[in-house]
Amino acid sequence: MINLYKVIRMNIKESFEIYFDLVEDPRSQAHITYQLSDILFLIIVGMLCNCTDLEMIIEFAEEKEEFLKQHTELECILCLSTISNILKVINPEHLELCLYGIFSNVLKSKIKIEEKQICIDGKTICSTATMKNHEKPMHIITALLADESVSLGQITVESKSNEIPAVRELIELLNLKGAVLTMDAMHCQKETAELIIDNGGDYVLQLKGNQGNFYKDVYAMFDDKYMDETDKECEYEMFTTIEKAHGRIEKRTCYVLNEIEFFTNYLAEWKGLKKIFAVKREIEKDGKTTTEISCYLSSKNTTAEKLLSYTRKHWQVESFHWLLDMDYNEDDNRVSNVNSQKCLNVIRKYCISIIKKYIENHNVKRKTIIANMRKCLLNEVFLIEVLAYYCSSL
Repeated sequence: MINLYKVIRMNIKESFEIYFDLVEDPRSQAHITYQLSDILFLIIVGMLCNCTDLEMIIEFAEEKEEFLKQHTELECILCLSTISNILKVINPEHLELCLYGIFSNVLKSKIKIEEKQICIDGKTICSTATMKNHEKPMHIITALLADESVSLGQITVESKSNEIPAVRELIELLNLKGAVLTMDAMHCQKETAELIIDNGGDYVLQLKGNQGNFYKDVYAMFDDKYMDETDKECEYEMFTTIEKAHGRIEKRTCYVLNEIEFFTNYLAEWKGLKKIFAVKREIEKDGKTTTEISCYLSSKNTTAEKLLSYTRKHWQVESFHWLLDMDYNEDDNRVSNVNSQKCLNVIRKYCISIIKKYIENHNVKRKTIIANMRKCLLNEVFLIEVLAYYCSSL
């Protein structure tokens, strides 16, 4: 077993160094005490062990000094200012490319975007609202590859009010060929839809009141009163799911209009528009039933079942953002430097991704992210297994 882990340790070290070469080290090479790859390795391993801030990472390094010496060239423990200064100067985009490269290997092959769903959503880091370095709260927009739970890219803006142009900039950076983008109603914009089509993708966009009469006309086609008076089987393609959990019954029905030609006035304005549909959710709990209807536009010419799936999978990016707060206390993070916040957000997301992927592919006793992060902290053998999996395909 000892010899086996010696081999694993060598592979882990070599694997990280290969990809960390993608991150430019802006420091003067004549005055470097610690290699950039060793510092990044420490931060990533610390976060895999659920260290929620830089102070905890330093404490982790002190407790795991022998472990770190086995995997890095660190001869002594770094101080807080060293890590802080590194995060201030490295390029977060290069860091993301590095971690994306490692994660691609975890998936055993290059991540294929075709036929995949990309969910785009923004998250505000609330603690930045009170920091002097931030005029407005930092808002990070993430493009998440559904099912794989891996970030394909991110853009940072000063506040949510700047999200629409930032999302368009992010779309330009992504490889969209064959992919389906899902976004909330804020991004149900003609210009955004056109940009997605021009870049080789398809869209599923939630339609709300920000589209004025178009929304009113579409909603009227799915209103209960109208639907009660029409032949549903002729008017719509339908697909229904029913789930029972947590003391409630949830019924979702997707209604797709068979004909959209009577929206001629709008079709010319929405490039690629092929499907107009609604999802009706009926939730029964404690003898009471609540109903809500959400309307959508799609350029993807597909079935009601698939369209319903797109709307349901979009919650994955919201769940991902929720994990950043629940497992890493991101909203309470007190790092004031803007670049450092960007880098830490990138690392947090990839640590969540790798733990999620490990859980999916291994028979672990507990299935939650936090439980397995804490097991990494308490069990060095398990931590090595996760790291080895992280680098297994090189």
